[in-house]
Amino acid sequence: MVMTEKFDELHQSQDTEAVRWLYGEYSRKDLEGMDPVCLRALLRERVHHTIEVELYPALTGEKQAHAKMGSQAALVWEVWRSRGLPTEEPDLQWCQQYLDIAARVRAGEKVQINQPLPEPFSNQEMDVVRKLMWERRSIRDWVPNKRVPDELLEKILEAGRAAPNACNLCVVRFVVIKDPKQQKMVWSDIPTPYDRCTLIVICYDRRVYETVGHDRLVPHNMLLDCAAAGDHMCLMAHALGLGAVWLTCTEKTAATFKKKLGLPDYIEQALHVAVGYPAIASIKSRRLPLKDMVINQE
Repeated sequence: MVMTEKFDELHQSQDTEAVRWLYGEYSRKDLEGMDPVCLRALLRERVHHTIEVELYPALTGEKQAHAKMGSQAALVWEVWRSRGLPTEEPDLQWCQQYLDIAARVRAGEKVQINQPLPEPFSNQEMDVVRKLMWERRSIRDWVPNKRVPDELLEKILEAGRAAPNACNLCVVRFVVIKDPKQQKMVWSDIPTPYDRCTLIVICYDRRVYETVGHDRLVPHNMLLDCAAAGDHMCLMAHALGLGAVWLTCTEKTAATFKKKLGLPDYIEQALHVAVGYPAIASIKSRRLPLKDMVINQE
């Protein structure tokens, strides 16, 4: 069976006593003993693939709703709640919302989703978007003795949290480093003294993908999720009047960083963003013309 067929069969599973995944299945007993981080990731993945992806084609009439839509996600949710785990966090509320809709679909109810469609921005709003996208630049020189306050760092981290991520698996993790000595462990090619910026190391939790088999199917998505978070964070830093730069390091440096900081084995470093108050405005780099980037335009 080719992988696409296996993937489709997996998402259409009607099993209500076990959760099927790409390379096996989890029994109820497995779910009851699963690490909460992994169980939570499995819940989001099952909600995404067995409800969210299936729901909207059914609502538009393009596809008939599955008779047991969301039954696998409902099993994971049932076990989650039976273990007394929290239910009020935003991602869990999102799961609950879709689970409620799926239950109504299974009951034969005609469901309507009252969400606003995207509308074009006004000219004034588009000016702000263009200003942000085209004036952002990499800043590698920062004002000394002026650290970014925590309230601005939180806004930058929240921007990373808002970035797109595959299947809503929420694999991205952040390590905020203000200590210049610790910053040296992950520093790149920047000559500026360490005490002029804050480093945000963007990592991923490998357990999340291992739980649903995506570490074997689409392992690169973990890095792509981190990259999306980094982009959002750099844009937010610029919007706040700060200067940021996206950096990477070698595998050896990443391993040293993880060891010295005592991070768990399942946490892997992807990239890091340095942010501070710009000491000087750099010349904005220019990109290739669009005609040289689009390779299949008809």
